[in-house]
Amino acid sequence: MAENNNAIDNSALIEAIAKMREDFNNQTQSAVINAALKSTFLIPAIIKKPEPETKLIQDKDNHLRFQTEEKPAQARFMLIKNNKEQTFFPVFTDEEEFKKMPNDQGFATVKMKFADIAGLTEQSADTIFGFVINPMGHNLPFTKEMLASIKNTLIEAKKKRDAEQAAAQAAEQGITATEGGAEE
Repeated sequence: MAENNNAIDNSALIEAIAKMREDFNNQTQSAVINAALKSTFLIPAIIKKPEPETKLIQDKDNHLRFQTEEKPAQARFMLIKNNKEQTFFPVFTDEEEFKKMPNDQGFATVKMKFADIAGLTEQSADTIFGFVINPMGHNLPFTKEMLASIKNTLIEAKKKRDAEQAAAQAAEQGITATEGGAEE
């Protein structure tokens, strides 16, 4: 049987969430974050592609011609509120979870990686508090503050890895670093 390349497999994330809910600690929380970082989600959106606009253009020789301008597509994302009236983007690990959400406006799904959803959330209005994974099931929120903390942790980890890599390369080449400057 051929495998569906469009299928999303977030089983590692679902398993990590279950373990975290059984035993919440730094290790299980980190496992959820690491699995989420590698995941692709379904985001409810209505994508509207505007009709191209045709204009009559006159060139320097007074010749008239039609020019069609393509306009960029626009997306409207579904928003939900929690019991504190805070607004979140709902995101889903799979079609079954998406189908649990009431959808009377005809939202379709768009696939997005965690980093893209975090970027969308970060750039959204102050009235958006974050996004929530499987709001009708696992109900796992990621607030803007959490996303900023994750981002800073990843940046610091990358800096540390880069510094260690540079030090290892320097050591391979016989270059050593000492405190202080060059002697005069």
